[in-house]
Amino acid sequence: MSAPTVGALPTAPQLLSAFQGRRFEDRELLRSAHALAELHARRAQVRDVALIAEMDCRRCELVDDINEWIAQEVPQHRNGASLHTESLGAVVDRMARSWVDANQVIDAEGARSGNTHKHWYQLAELVDGYTDLVADVAGGRRRLPEQ
Repeated sequence: MSAPTVGALPTAPQLLSAFQGRRFEDRELLRSAHALAELHARRAQVRDVALIAEMDCRRCELVDDINEWIAQEVPQHRNGASLHTESLGAVVDRMARSWVDANQVIDAEGARSGNTHKHWYQLAELVDGYTDLVADVAGGRRRLPEQ
């Protein structure tokens, strides 16, 4: 049995679980989200400019994969729906980076650090924004940019 979604879109908790490496194998978008988190984690440890550029190219491919999946799987309501400023793939990529950053800071500085609080607060804001976005897309109140 698969976890609940908003329309065909995964919920924010499903994305966070995918970033963490749990319950993502059965869903294409969640596999891409997991791969984005892995790339961000590796990217933070690499100093080789060529390798960073290669990772960024792979991230762009994963963002495009998410956007293509959305275009095929989620009907876009064009009449009266306001346009979101970035693609869902870009939103998921930002969430993956924020999740990695928040985890790295808590590991380095501990749970009581002001910097840790700042990073987890930023992630929480992205989670709230994603939750609102998928509800609006599923409800036809917002549409995503075309590729």
